[in-house]
Amino acid sequence: MLRMSVGWVLFVFIADLFSLFLLADAIGAWWSLAWVLGAMALGVWVILDAGDTLKSLGGVFANTTQRIEAIKETPWLLLVGILLFIPGALSDVVAVFLWLPVLRQKLLGVSPKPLFDRHASNTHDDFTFGRDVQHKDKIIEGEWVEKTPTHKDASTSSKEV
Repeated sequence: MLRMSVGWVLFVFIADLFSLFLLADAIGAWWSLAWVLGAMALGVWVILDAGDTLKSLGGVFANTTQRIEAIKETPWLLLVGILLFIPGALSDVVAVFLWLPVLRQKLLGVSPKPLFDRHASNTHDDFTFGRDVQHKDKIIEGEWVEKTPTHKDASTSSKEV
């Protein structure tokens, strides 16, 4: 079993390098080098962005649904970043298919969820992002203190005498 998985990894790696050679033959060596370096930089950026998403899970403004969605999305973003970092055109194409949520859901056979949910209210916010609908009845308790400005107003300090 281990030999078979190592064989598949080698096969995919060789096919990816072969696709890079085909790309270099089609568009030129310098453009393919720019492709590889750009894809590597984009892969690093996606991996760092996935890490920032994980760090922000404990934020004050994140509700339960946003946390669950972030936990679901982070492994895919890490896989996309790794695939973009690997030099080769084949892995870059697979990374793009996995990066876009609509294509990933079609590829995995998951039904897509609606981006906006409509709720019944007469406010200017006709749409809310995600599945968590906010209600107007929510009361947030807290204290409010008015502070006076520490600096003087410019119009009162420059009076002519």
